[in-house]
Amino acid sequence: MCFEIPQIGLELAQVGDLLLIASSDEALKPFRSMQATFLVDSLDEFRAFLEEKVEKASGGLISPDLGSE
Repeated sequence: MCFEIPQIGLELAQVGDLLLIASSDEALKPFRSMQATFLVDSLDEFRAFLEEKVEKASGGLISPDLGSE
């Protein structure tokens, strides 16, 4: 499976168990520091789950701000 995301200049390809992401150094820059990838059914549901876990882990001292993208 291969597809492009032209809005951000990425090409993605699945090769067996691998996901390849191809682009210029500048376009790949945000991805180079990633420590984990999550595969989820719904971004909204995962966001709610993650916000709840952050709040519980911090004892309510930290208000999670996960952005609005």
